[in-house]
Amino acid sequence: MRPDHYTVNRVQGSRMPSGIVALVGDLHIDRQALDLIAADFHWSVKQFRTIYELAQANDNNLIAVFFDPKSLSLPQERALRVILEAAPGALPILCHRFAEVVDWPQLAEAGAFHSLRFPLDLREARQTLGFVWEARRHSAAFSMQVRHNPKQSVSEQTQESRARATGMVA
Repeated sequence: MRPDHYTVNRVQGSRMPSGIVALVGDLHIDRQALDLIAADFHWSVKQFRTIYELAQANDNNLIAVFFDPKSLSLPQERALRVILEAAPGALPILCHRFAEVVDWPQLAEAGAFHSLRFPLDLREARQTLGFVWEARRHSAAFSMQVRHNPKQSVSEQTQESRARATGMVA
């Protein structure tokens, strides 16, 4: 369960952000409002103009990546693959227009965590970050129970942890 508003506001002043929500591309969003929503989870928001900037950041604190394939001039599945390569530990959130066709089963199988429609509704953005928060919490609890397999490749570990985060692995 996500921390309630009262508890978050009580501890917020003494706690530094513990994760980063990345925005990649030209996302038309109320940035101030998203900053406040992310702060409720003790996260900060950082804008990256390009996928290259995201990859260069090489930040292990990336929690989620909001991205718009159209503003990146890439097809949805290709944009998702590039986001996954640039930020392998972050959960990708596909942002798209209402009129765009989204093959959600295919994108979810390819590694997308969630999707949001433009114009972004801040209540939906809050709910999405709540899903991310819960997935990260469950993933952290699960990873404490499972031993690390040093023979497993990094990409296999990333796919496995993403599957755990989305509830695809028991």
